[in-house]
Amino acid sequence: MPISALIVDDEKNGRENLAGLIRTHCPQIKVVGEARSVEQAIAGIQEHQPQLIFLDIEMPGGNGFQLLEYFKEFPFEVIFVTAYDNYAIRAIRFSASDYILKPINLNELIAAVDKVSIRIRSRSENQRIRQLYQNTLHPGNPKIGLPTFDKVEFVEVKSIIRCQGESNYTHLYFTDKKPLLVAKTLIEFEELLAEYGFIRVHKTHLVNLQHVTSFTKNDGGILTLSNGDSVCISRRRKDFTLSQLKSALK
Repeated sequence: MPISALIVDDEKNGRENLAGLIRTHCPQIKVVGEARSVEQAIAGIQEHQPQLIFLDIEMPGGNGFQLLEYFKEFPFEVIFVTAYDNYAIRAIRFSASDYILKPINLNELIAAVDKVSIRIRSRSENQRIRQLYQNTLHPGNPKIGLPTFDKVEFVEVKSIIRCQGESNYTHLYFTDKKPLLVAKTLIEFEELLAEYGFIRVHKTHLVNLQHVTSFTKNDGGILTLSNGDSVCISRRRKDFTLSQLKSALK
C-alpha cells in the first residue's frame, strides 16, 4: 500500500512542484491532499489521516511549528520543506528530524522519503516530532536526538558531559548512562550544542563547561570533568578555553 501524504505550503507553485516530483520519483507516496495554511492543514490531517506530512515552516498566519502545537499525539511522520533559516534548521536537526531545503534537490527528496518510508512501516508514532514539539515548549532544557545503530535515543543536553570525535562518528559520555557511539561528526555536535555551554577544547574533544571540576596547568592544560575523565586542551585553544571558563563562573 502506498504511503498517504499531505503537502502543506502557502505557495501554490511550491505545492505543485513538490507534488509533481513525488508523483514522478517517489512511487511509494500517494499525495492525498494539499493545504496552504495551518488552519487548512489541521482540517486536512483530520480528514485524510495522512501517514506523512511535507511541511513548510514559514506561512502567513502561522508557522509549521504552530501546526504541531495543535496535536497531542503525532501518528504521522514529517519532512520539513523550507528555505534556509538558522533557527528553524537548528531546531529540526536537534530533534533528528528530516528536512529538505528549497529549491528542492531531487536526490535529497528521494533520500528523505526513503528514510521516512522505513520508519512509517516500523512504527506508528514519530518520537522525533514529539521531541521537537517538547523542545519548543522548554527551550532552556531540551533533549537531543542521538541516532545510534538501530534507533534514536533522546537525552537531556545537560546530562552530556563530553563528546569525543572519531572520524565520522562521535562518542558521547553522560552523567546517568553508558556512553553512546553516534553517527554524527564532532563538528555537527559543536554547532548544535554551542549555545548550551559546550566548547571545543581540542580537535577531538567537546566538553560541557557545567561538568568541568578543575583545570591543571600542563602544556595546553588539562580539564577534569565531573565523571573523573581528563581531557587535554590543545595549546592553540588554551586562551579561548580559559576565557570561556571564566565567563561560566561569573
